[in-house]
Amino acid sequence: MNNELLLRIDEDLDSEDVAALKFLCRDHIPLKKLEAVQDARDLFLRLEDQGLLGDDDLIVKELLLTIRRFDLLRVLGTSPNQVQNLLQLSSHTTSGISSYRKMLYELSEDVTEDDLDSIKFLLNIPRGRLELCTTFLDVLVEMEKQELLSEDSLTELKRVFSHCNKQLAMKLQQYISGYRIAEPFPVPGYQYRDAETNKINRSHQVQNPLPEVFPSNQHEQPALSLDAQQSSSYDAEEVYSMTHRPRGYCLIINNFNFEEESKNIIGLRNRRGTHRDAEDLTDVFRSLHFEVHLKEDLTASEILKVVKKFGQMDHSTRDAFVCCVLSHGEKGSVYGTDGQLVLIRDVTLPFTCSQCTSLAKKPKLFFIQACQGKAKQCGVSIQADGEGDEQEAEELYDTDARCVVPELASETIPDDSDFLLAMATVEDYKSFRSIKEGSIFIQELCRQLKTGCARNMDILTILTRVNRNVSIGVYLNSKQMPEPRYTLTKKLVLPLD
Repeated sequence: MNNELLLRIDEDLDSEDVAALKFLCRDHIPLKKLEAVQDARDLFLRLEDQGLLGDDDLIVKELLLTIRRFDLLRVLGTSPNQVQNLLQLSSHTTSGISSYRKMLYELSEDVTEDDLDSIKFLLNIPRGRLELCTTFLDVLVEMEKQELLSEDSLTELKRVFSHCNKQLAMKLQQYISGYRIAEPFPVPGYQYRDAETNKINRSHQVQNPLPEVFPSNQHEQPALSLDAQQSSSYDAEEVYSMTHRPRGYCLIINNFNFEEESKNIIGLRNRRGTHRDAEDLTDVFRSLHFEVHLKEDLTASEILKVVKKFGQMDHSTRDAFVCCVLSHGEKGSVYGTDGQLVLIRDVTLPFTCSQCTSLAKKPKLFFIQACQGKAKQCGVSIQADGEGDEQEAEELYDTDARCVVPELASETIPDDSDFLLAMATVEDYKSFRSIKEGSIFIQELCRQLKTGCARNMDILTILTRVNRNVSIGVYLNSKQMPEPRYTLTKKLVLPLD
């Protein structure tokens, strides 16, 4: 492989990607050498040592295809469709990634933190060994070491799934029952079509399947075809339509300057670092083909005025609407720069079906970076988006937020369909913001949107990853847990192309 391309790919693969690649390569690289791998470059060198890197680097392309890094396939000058065709034409089935290992990887993508805890509890493996397992892929590796799992021995995994997640058990049973993934492995997130009729082959379609699986009879295996829109393997009625350019309006309300109000209300200080959030959100949603409108330093009345204006706009040639609010906050509300509170519910109401008919049955997304309570936090370069006093660099602690106003309503999402509200933190707690790098929640959201949308992940999967990565951090002796709330009626995928 070209060393420059290798370095480029290595730089764009995070630790989670590398862990997935290592798992997929367990059948090809000796365990001791595999455990020593720290990054993608090391992994590709180990594959080369095993004689698996040919002139076409097909195994690398297959790996990137499997983990849905379609953006990196473009770096290699290819596409999912082209890689799939190469796999079909080659004899790669003897040296590539097995259906068994790909199936396990696909299952791992649907395992939640709660599922993982239950699985570890149910397994008959020494607790000391399981405590070292921080991901489901780690658990699968340990099961293989304990000879509880292999390509021909899936009974234990099925038993565990049957107790903690029926959907995972069903997917595994589909594989066991003969729906073995035909080589080469179908592209995740794409439809298979019959080469002659160009109609979707549904002879083995199941509800919420793994990427389409078919019996290994070569004559029954359809060929892959990509729609211009790279449509998902779900039926059209299961996924929100994303066909317009621009996709929709993205309104970003960025409140930084609270200097005047700080003279009247103790604790509302300027929100240093928020401009980094606004810039990154702008970049991300522009890359997702939204028309971004940035509004800065709005008072409470101005916030209500601007959301009313966007609610009255014509969205008939748009697929979705996005609103990001970056400010100080209290339970169920955000602050204007005049120190007056605006209920989050009042921010969302102009976009209900009755108020904005052109957004009916279309997704409305709201991302709120603000405190929702008075939890204590401390630090120098981290401050809270509540009423905690922003300390100068030489000071050690921020003050507590003021007590929550008791009469404020906690309802934030309207009683209407197709809304998603992603809060930086759960009610009664603070959210954290680096005064140099931006807020913890928004920065992780931007990272996960970039990687997740490139892999055609749906928005709830992306937000689950945001929750996981934010919640495991410790921010100067404090924790933070984001909270998504939604009334979405379909899967939402925001394509890059």
